[in-house]
Amino acid sequence: MFIRKLAIYLVFFIYTPLACSSNNTGFDEICSIYTEAINSSMPKEQRSEYVFDNIAKRVNSIDALEAHSGVFNLDITIRYSVFKKAAEMSLKRSWDCDAVRRLMS
Repeated sequence: MFIRKLAIYLVFFIYTPLACSSNNTGFDEICSIYTEAINSSMPKEQRSEYVFDNIAKRVNSIDALEAHSGVFNLDITIRYSVFKKAAEMSLKRSWDCDAVRRLMS
């Protein structure tokens, strides 16, 4: 329980303020990568590798990268909602991505 609260704290209060100095399109690029993976015919194991490799190569936004890696320390049932909140806080707008929701859950 403590680890989950700590991870949520880190995502919301430490990583998302970095958005001021980073590229805010990182969350949208992550959505594109997840969408590409879902629309492919890759097996599940390959999709995961594709997602993580492409995020490392294509996403420059520190807040998006940290939020993405941070949510995997959380329970699977809350990963997407925490990632979505981090994106919205960083982007200061509504954000949603069906592909991320489907693969993260």
